[in-house]
Amino acid sequence: MAVRPVLRIGDPRLRQVAQPVEVFGTAELLALIEDLRDTMTARDGAGLAAQQIGVPLRVVIFCVTANPRYPEAPPI
Repeated sequence: MAVRPVLRIGDPRLRQVAQPVEVFGTAELLALIEDLRDTMTARDGAGLAAQQIGVPLRVVIFCVTANPRYPEAPPI
């Protein structure tokens, strides 16, 4: 859906306490997960938390099966 800016070390939003997800399956949550995936893929990342794109929710994704930044990672 969208590649979002990733916050850098020192950004005060990274120190906020992320809130738990209370309702699953909403359009907003699915869009957030898609944005996380798009952002992580665009930056050749292995994982990304919602907090890192400025969304204070306890959502994290990860995938290290084929990542040019981590070629030594064994396939899952």
